[in-house]
Amino acid sequence: MNNKLASIAIGFIGLLNMGCSIAMALNGHQEPAFDAFEVGSSRKQVEIQLGTPVSSKMLKDGTKEDTYKYEIGNSPNGARATLYFYYDLATIGLAEPIFSLIELFQGHDEYSYVVYNHDDRVMAISGYRPPPISPEIKAAQEAQEQYKKKPATSDFSNTPAPSPDASPPTSP
Repeated sequence: MNNKLASIAIGFIGLLNMGCSIAMALNGHQEPAFDAFEVGSSRKQVEIQLGTPVSSKMLKDGTKEDTYKYEIGNSPNGARATLYFYYDLATIGLAEPIFSLIELFQGHDEYSYVVYNHDDRVMAISGYRPPPISPEIKAAQEAQEQYKKKPATSDFSNTPAPSPDASPPTSP
C-alpha cells in the first residue's frame, strides 16, 4: 500500500512537471532589430527595439547616455516547443527535467549604451552589436527565397481588349 501511494505521488509530480520546457520555449524575448536604428535616429526608434533604458545619466557636455539591457538567444520558438512536446510524450515525461534545464540556460543578457543629444537624437551607439551575417548564410537565405510561396496577384493587363465589332450588352 505504501509503495502504491509513493508511485502515485511520483507519477503526479511527473505530470505536474510536464510542459514546463514547452511553456519556456514558447515564451521568450524577441531579439532587437539593430538595423532599425542608427546614428541620427530618434529615441522612440531605439526604445521600440531595445525597450526602456535600465539607467540614464547626464554627461558633462549636456548629452544623455542611456543604458539598455536585453536578452539575446531566447526568442520564442514554436518548433522547439513542438519537439519538447513529442519527446515528453515518447519518454512519458522523463526527459522534461533535462529540457527544462536546457530552456533555463537559453539566452544571455547584453547591454548597449546610446548617447542622445538635446533633441533626443542618437549621437553614438556602443556596447553589443550582433556579428555580421556570414556569406554562407546570405547565400543560403537567397537560395531559400526561390522556394518561398509568393502571393497570387491578378494581372489585368493580360485580358484581351474587346473587339470593335462586338455588340454592346443589351438591357432587358
